[in-house]
Amino acid sequence: MDNNTTSNSEANKARALWGDPSWTTTFCNLCVEEIEARNKRIFAALSAKGWSNLVIKFCDETGLNYEKDQLKNRWDVLKVEWRAWEKLKGLHTNLGWDVVKGTTDASDDWWNMKLKAS
Repeated sequence: MDNNTTSNSEANKARALWGDPSWTTTFCNLCVEEIEARNKRIFAALSAKGWSNLVIKFCDETGLNYEKDQLKNRWDVLKVEWRAWEKLKGLHTNLGWDVVKGTTDASDDWWNMKLKAS
């Protein structure tokens, strides 16, 4: 079986594979759509309708038949990563983000300082 697909077995449904970076981009864009459509509860990621829409749209756009729980796990992982990024940006004000490369943007001096510290 291809590593970037899932089967119907419960063992393979437990963990979604996110090998193609475009899948995460698609996921994030669809989440934004659902939030802008007000399919979000006050203290939750999305409402039941939002998750249902997300599952359908994600499958339509990627061909991946991931369940709500698998997409929710991705939401949770990305939320942790976002918080770490925000913390890093707050501690190191000389950092930026290169949108084209999808990487941290910092001066050579900053990188040299970090390499010496480790």
